[in-house]
Amino acid sequence: MTQNAAEILADGVSALADRYDGWIFDVWGTIYDGGAVFAGARDVLENLAARGVPVAIMSNSPRQTAVVEERLTGLGIPGDLYRVVITSGGEARRYLIDGLDAFHAGLGSRVYTFAPDRFGDILPGTRFTLVERLEEADWILNAGPAGEFDQVETYEDRLAEAAERGLGMICANPDLAVFDQGRLKMHAGSMAARYEALGGSVHYHGKPHAPVFLRAAELLGAPGGRLIMVGDNRHTDIAGADAAGMASLLLADGIHHERLLRDGELDRAGVEAFLAEPGAMPTYVAARLTW
Repeated sequence: MTQNAAEILADGVSALADRYDGWIFDVWGTIYDGGAVFAGARDVLENLAARGVPVAIMSNSPRQTAVVEERLTGLGIPGDLYRVVITSGGEARRYLIDGLDAFHAGLGSRVYTFAPDRFGDILPGTRFTLVERLEEADWILNAGPAGEFDQVETYEDRLAEAAERGLGMICANPDLAVFDQGRLKMHAGSMAARYEALGGSVHYHGKPHAPVFLRAAELLGAPGGRLIMVGDNRHTDIAGADAAGMASLLLADGIHHERLLRDGELDRAGVEAFLAEPGAMPTYVAARLTW
């Protein structure tokens, strides 16, 4: 879906409602940022639901889908506003249980994870056994850091040891970082990137990798259809949509807000400079999600 320039949306997304067979929405930075739901997000979801447009919610959360569904309900986003929730953690679990490719089918039974007490719902019910010591592990499940304000350097020694041993890593959250109510927090993707820099091998589940987008299209009943991804991260939401051949809408008030907004509104020069840098080109850009 790569193109030369993005179209600026000045009046909300209602003009796009009839152009696409299905919509996919990021959660963090698009629907909310750890606090209340963004003002326009529920309005958009309600309008799409009223028109019978199928919607998927896609999150790089390293948790099962039921956890995100419960969170959305608590935020005032009930299940009748979307058709399906897809999480990177849920996809990692699905591949581990079903051995959907040679990599997952060939994994050894012993697995080490950095945050067993924080992200503990991927492995239960699978054939894998969690081990406490890295030297006992056949591979690593990287769902994120143990402490919400940890830095990559906290894990340097363990990452280097695992890379030296040649352990494969599954990354169940490719996000590098997110803003949580204005605070920047490191995520599993940063740890995985460092592992690759040390020579380690990483298998990713979630955005920006095409399989999760194609899974969304399948669950929406629109494989090969006209789909649009809505998100705030060029490197995950937009790049993943591009990889899967989908249209995309980049929201400027999320992770890239310092580059794209000035006094709360789109900075046209900032947008042009940002999109001139290497990376996937969104189909559309808007200041924020509104109908």
